[in-house]
Amino acid sequence: MRAVIFDWDLTLWDSWGIHLRLMEHTADELQAPPPSPEAVAAQFHRPFRQHLLWFFGSRPDAEDELETILPLYLSQYDDILNFRNYLFPGVASVLEALKRRDIRIGILSDKIPQFGHAELQRSGLADLVEYADFKTDARPYKPAPDGLNTVLNGLGIDPGDAMYIGDGPQDVACARSVGAASGAALWSAIDRDATLEQNPGYRLHRPHQVLAAVAAEGGALGSDPWVRHLPWPWRPDADNPQDDQDALPAGNVVTYREPDPLPPQHWPMANQWRGRTRELAQLPDQANPVAPLSLRNPEQST
Repeated sequence: MRAVIFDWDLTLWDSWGIHLRLMEHTADELQAPPPSPEAVAAQFHRPFRQHLLWFFGSRPDAEDELETILPLYLSQYDDILNFRNYLFPGVASVLEALKRRDIRIGILSDKIPQFGHAELQRSGLADLVEYADFKTDARPYKPAPDGLNTVLNGLGIDPGDAMYIGDGPQDVACARSVGAASGAALWSAIDRDATLEQNPGYRLHRPHQVLAAVAAEGGALGSDPWVRHLPWPWRPDADNPQDDQDALPAGNVVTYREPDPLPPQHWPMANQWRGRTRELAQLPDQANPVAPLSLRNPEQST
């Protein structure tokens, strides 16, 4: 295993709350009823432009109406983007650990370059990522293999030496289309069932488990010293103090506390994610990310 390529939105970058806030603002400007988080989630699989037209256009193919809708959607984007770092907790630590092991890192996303590159710079990950490909008009959407092949070629890596990790079924299918290993980012998947139906090679419930999947692909079955690259006890927000929700009260009893006022986060997996501290703030013998290789999808085990 020589490279890990990640999707961006809802894999490394928590764009769900940002998107809903902008959808609510767009609805207010158009004097339309704001779509519910459930409705937005149900249509989230659509390409971005068609997604906006689904809710705010007179018909799904009214491309000319985007000249009005898109500027309204984007008018608060910079203010929200600059509010804080929207990386998922633990992501930066994981990418740093991959880099220390000489694993090449890439990004393949269907987000338009104008915003993808801005968010990548804002995240602080730009120096860790060697090749990032965001969606242009010339490239088809995933699961078409074009973008992933571009990233692999840019990194100089064969598909058999790479893993592609994303939150959606199109990401798993894209990895399969080029012959790369696949990982489902279940910490953020809006439609877990659809993603798992694509039979990903690895089911990853937390970002740090990426390291276990990469170690397994490399033939390490529990003895690999990857653990020395990780902070123990695991503190998922150690790399993201702007979103630190893991305070340890007296007696080291881990409890969840609501953060200081932030933009509302309507992420569908929020209730499960709120339990992350209790699960991840564990000793190495309880939470070794390499030894318990049950992450491998049983249907793909040999």
